[in-house]
Amino acid sequence: MAARRFVLPNIEDLSKDQERVRLLPKEGCHLIVGGPGTGKSVIALLRARQHHRAGGTRATWPQDYCFLAYNKLLIATSRELMGGALNAQTWITWFKRTFEKVLQQPCPTRNGDAWALDWQAISQAIGSAVDLPLPASPFLIIDEGQDMPPTFYAALLNLGYEHVFVVADQNQQITDQHSTVRQIADALDIGPRERITLSYNHRNAYPIARLALSFCVGDPASPCTQLPPERASAKTPELMDYGPGCECDFDEVVRRVLKAADGDPARLLGVITPDNETRNRWLDRLRSQSVALALDHGTPRIVTFATGEDRGDLSFCQGGIFVINDKATKGLEFDWVILADIHRYRCNPEKEHQMDDLRRRFYVMVSRAREQVILLRQANQSCPMEAILPQDPDILRRWGRL
Repeated sequence: MAARRFVLPNIEDLSKDQERVRLLPKEGCHLIVGGPGTGKSVIALLRARQHHRAGGTRATWPQDYCFLAYNKLLIATSRELMGGALNAQTWITWFKRTFEKVLQQPCPTRNGDAWALDWQAISQAIGSAVDLPLPASPFLIIDEGQDMPPTFYAALLNLGYEHVFVVADQNQQITDQHSTVRQIADALDIGPRERITLSYNHRNAYPIARLALSFCVGDPASPCTQLPPERASAKTPELMDYGPGCECDFDEVVRRVLKAADGDPARLLGVITPDNETRNRWLDRLRSQSVALALDHGTPRIVTFATGEDRGDLSFCQGGIFVINDKATKGLEFDWVILADIHRYRCNPEKEHQMDDLRRRFYVMVSRAREQVILLRQANQSCPMEAILPQDPDILRRWGRL
């Protein structure tokens, strides 16, 4: 397994806007808005590092902050970037534990679902409490803040949290319960001076950023990321059909993915799937083909992540192939992104809100890639998302048919 560069940037490498964010005071509430690749998650981690250094280097020492994100995979990635020196939890786990510790009662949930919080009951419980203690870790740093509901932010204020740093982009909302930038600002009483917008794309090659931009809904509250400079060596994203009547069948597509990983052992490929059935299909075939195929650098690292399953080796410091579902990709970064079996995404082209939801999802997924994006679909299958795919071959090159 080959190592790949996966580190936080040095302070001297930050842009002027990023440095402006970094130098915001620790106290008070701040909202940073920015699209994919603008470095808002990096800034959130640099802010966490400032707090962690203040609290010491030993993990057992108490910390005055907590870093919150939507899912476990983003937490694991953030910890790796920080060399393990990060006091972090998923937002919902942290909130339930905090509520139960402060109010000395179980956190209310709905319909017996441990992860479906009853926000009305939570608000009533907090409102009727007397002499709530001051927060033990008064500084909160929240990544991908658009994926938490407005009621979460209102509860934070009612629990006494006065120092909350949020990075968000409502063009990347892909959860059922989410917040707009305005809702976050209103809930935390964040004024215009405490809100900064980042717009320059530091991650994607120009063709990838251009494809991602074609999916951006373009909400005025969260401007789409600006296009980076063009480079002659950058590759145009591709849409490839496989199966009957095409150049490749499924096994040949899998072999090409494996050869792409073998071509540069330090390259990390993200195979992003629409559901667990597709994820398992790709994972099984990649693993079986990797054993049967004669590769120059041997069997690549092939790992996966799914809620409730063994997380295994989730390191982003090594090359290989990462097979994950679309909703797990928030905040992640790969060298190549392969969007597998896009024909399995379902929507009604006549319902604009469904199409916008799909656009947001693809905006997130495409923008995970640094170097190349490949979309794959099975031939002779209905593909509702064709309605939102760009037709310009300079943006998306189509091939695969005989």
